Amino acid sequence: MPTANLILMLLIGVVFGGIAAVILRGSRGVFIINILLGVVGASLGAFFPVLIGRTAVVDVSTPDYLLRALLGAFLLVLVASLFRSVKPGGVQR
Repeated sequence: MPTANLILMLLIGVVFGGIAAVILRGSRGVFIINILLGVVGASLGAFFPVLIGRTAVVDVSTPDYLLRALLGAFLLVLVASLFRSVKPGGVQR
């Protein structure tokens, strides 16, 4: 994979992770975690055909890998946000 395409794919993960952190309004630690999850999700999404054995290399002649990177980042951040614990605030007894 050419370096420019790899940087573009990772940039998608960083941007999407940052957007998710702002939307979810987490603390600074959550912001960094969302960015990391976005990068990991983008990487897994772009390399998904390689991971499941459909192909040996990522095809960069079409923008499909970027769409898979976007979807991977979205799904990983979404799944992680579903499993985060919520602090109970003002529970009345």
